[in-house]
Amino acid sequence: MKYLTQLLGVFALCASTFFVGCTSLNTFPGIARPGDTISLMIGGSENARKDNVSVSFKDANGQNWDLKALGLVRSVFNLRTDGRAYGQHYSSYLDSYVSWIFGHEPLQTMLVTDLPLGVASGQGSLTVALNGISDNSSGASNPFNVGLEIISGNGNSDQFKHQVSSGSVSADFSKLEPAPNAKVKFSGTTLIGAVSMIIDFDKTILNPNDLNIYVPESEVRKSSTTPDAFGKTQRMVYWHQDGQKLYVDIIAPQGIDPRYLQFFIVHPRGLSGSPAFSIISAQVYDISGNTITLQPTLTYFP
Repeated sequence: MKYLTQLLGVFALCASTFFVGCTSLNTFPGIARPGDTISLMIGGSENARKDNVSVSFKDANGQNWDLKALGLVRSVFNLRTDGRAYGQHYSSYLDSYVSWIFGHEPLQTMLVTDLPLGVASGQGSLTVALNGISDNSSGASNPFNVGLEIISGNGNSDQFKHQVSSGSVSADFSKLEPAPNAKVKFSGTTLIGAVSMIIDFDKTILNPNDLNIYVPESEVRKSSTTPDAFGKTQRMVYWHQDGQKLYVDIIAPQGIDPRYLQFFIVHPRGLSGSPAFSIISAQVYDISGNTITLQPTLTYFP
């Protein structure tokens, strides 16, 4: 599919640092016409959205174009690597660990935007800013600039058409953007052996059958000086809802560092109000079965 081919082309620009979430040195494609669609990597941020990313373009004549204000920014979304990818398991310690320092799993944040029809030909520059974002694991400056050469001609907004059984359809970027979710995470330094939680929500707003849970994986191997065997961040998560409350049970017999233990409660868009998620009970135990005084936090992202 053309859609996937273009995204894979973008990844080729930064394959060696994909696991930390990288920032593009150039757009894809690197040469475009007025009105064309371009894409670029803007870091590795769990919290980046269209509404908190600013994008402007300064053309060869020095005119600044606010692409966001013009409604040209198509999407900001995250992608993750194939779980079997070599680099997922055998990257350097820093590459596998750095995203967790910023509170999230390894991911790559992408931006897709159209260019204005009136931009001048010649060398221009995109300026991208992640506003209010503190979890970008790329290490790049914020804002950052990316060069883009504009050539003459009439460009087109790429609909990323691809073939399905019913015919040719355009890509729906909204399906790549996050669903509304509540993030539950843990803190502290004591290894966690087990967790039992009960989470309440507003049943008049959210159909319990629409709830789902996503649990990020970690492949970190202890430390840079002592790689150790894989498996130190294993955990098993079991959950169910009874139509009234959500129950989440986690076991990690070998103990798991709290920074690698988190999960997301996701639900469909378009609710009439807030689902009002709240933790009403949380029992946390160490690897010996002793209770730990540790309260997980829940943060909701509509």
